[in-house]
Amino acid sequence: MTSYELISTLVSVIAAVISVVSLVRTRNIAEEQLKLERVTAQLSSMQMSQIKNENIEKQKPKINIAITKIGNSSHFIIANIGQGSAYDLSIELIDCPENPLAYDFQEKIPCPELKANSRIKLHASFHMQSPLTYQVKAKWRDISGEETIEKFWPSR
Repeated sequence: MTSYELISTLVSVIAAVISVVSLVRTRNIAEEQLKLERVTAQLSSMQMSQIKNENIEKQKPKINIAITKIGNSSHFIIANIGQGSAYDLSIELIDCPENPLAYDFQEKIPCPELKANSRIKLHASFHMQSPLTYQVKAKWRDISGEETIEKFWPSR
């Protein structure tokens, strides 16, 4: 073998080794990339389900009950501060021997629909012996028909 043939063979072997090393590295990188794509797909799926759950929660009503006094008159204020409507809304005073809710309670409650960002004002009659805090149980349904029962402790 001449020196030119020997150098040619040596260069060919070096090129083949470099090609094999490059092929192995490319394959390893491709496997890592596939793993990352799988993880990214799982994260995207989780994120989409979280966004869906957040949208469902946003559409639910959020009820709040407070007692306000304006001038000489007092009121129970039932407000829907959520973005969804509350259906068949009813309230009940718990452990309250003297009901402070006045004449308009029977006309306004149960409420067939309390839309988002709206409220119901119920006249209330308090006297010196009336408790300062009341326990109120509110019950309503959301648009999906799911019933919610929540207790509030408004104070005057």
